[in-house]
Amino acid sequence: MVLLPLHTVFFRVEIAWKPWLILLAVVAALDLWEERRFPWSRRAALGLIVFLAAVLVSWPGPDTGIVFWRLYLALVAGGLLLLVTGRHAGRIEDVLNAVFWSGAAMAATGVVLAMVTNGVFGEAAIAAVNDLPLIDRVNKEAYLGSGFVALTNWHQDPGYSALWTNVWIALSILGVGRGSVRGPRWAPPLVLGGLAVASLLTFARTGWIGLGVATVAALVALWRQSREAFRTGLLSVAWGALVAVLLLGFHLATDPEGVGGDVDDALEFRWTYLLALGQIDVGEEGVVDLNLVVDDNRLEVWGEYTNRFADNPLRGIGLGTGWGQTGLQEPHNLLLELLAETGIVGALGFLALVLSLGRGGGATAGPALAVVGVAALTQTVLFEPVLWLTMGLWLAGRTSPDRIQATAGAM
Repeated sequence: MVLLPLHTVFFRVEIAWKPWLILLAVVAALDLWEERRFPWSRRAALGLIVFLAAVLVSWPGPDTGIVFWRLYLALVAGGLLLLVTGRHAGRIEDVLNAVFWSGAAMAATGVVLAMVTNGVFGEAAIAAVNDLPLIDRVNKEAYLGSGFVALTNWHQDPGYSALWTNVWIALSILGVGRGSVRGPRWAPPLVLGGLAVASLLTFARTGWIGLGVATVAALVALWRQSREAFRTGLLSVAWGALVAVLLLGFHLATDPEGVGGDVDDALEFRWTYLLALGQIDVGEEGVVDLNLVVDDNRLEVWGEYTNRFADNPLRGIGLGTGWGQTGLQEPHNLLLELLAETGIVGALGFLALVLSLGRGGGATAGPALAVVGVAALTQTVLFEPVLWLTMGLWLAGRTSPDRIQATAGAM
């Protein structure tokens, strides 16, 4: 759980070997060794097999290169993460405690790396930190020709960094409210406030909208559990909001104008175009308007992928084909990804996988899935482990001690 959000550190041998992926393989091997039989949910494994077989139907042939198989391997790794999480995350209190302290590390690095990104340590430091060994990037230039450098923190992409951060916020609020977090009382406000600012400084709509969804969904889940849990969670959120305001003020005060990212300009830009999915006309000289090209215009991208689905509705055009052959970006929508590239067959296969998870633990997994679900409207989350992790948490809820105890009490 601690390593799962860490995607910016890896070494490449055919694929990007990230710390969580290596550890996942070790845990899976230990599961097999310990049980001497299939150790994971057979029902979920069957749903996964159906989905992976359905995606194979979309294979466009040997002339498409290796993109298909790399993305397919990402689905296999995601499926393994789902199964392993479903087996080991039943003791949810330990999971929530681990997530919280992982979030503490994300918040701490977010504060420091945001200072680097904003130019506090000089222009040279912004590029130098991205050139460190094994590190892909910790910030990324975006939209404006100058003054807009987004924090990526533990990920290569600002949007997915925000998604992970918001999921960790939702789970951390749950952990604090339920009393799962083992630590001093002053820790929750600092961690929640730091995570909130790390999400905001990605300047991604995934972060800004998802932050609100994460907070509300977690508090609703705590309300349904008990009024005491809700009050504890709400108090931590309130103090965390105060910390976030102070941290954001600190970044604004220490941000040198014209060096690196200019926080005030980036905040204004993102707020102005928060819900703009099509062409953006910022009307400034020297501005690089990425949304003027089809690659970064959501409405045009969605139209292109809708046309591709219409051309081959049954089996799609092939996983990753749109990315590799047409010069388009990824579809930036989970449903369009499934329909356009894997067709009705692949979409039905994914539905079979979801149904195979059964009635899981919505009290914990629900808020995290809500954050991922909102992000899935504008991001391609199919190959992002956070989707498979949250589905694994749902699966784990079927056998968690809390669920078993509640069921026994009802009987």
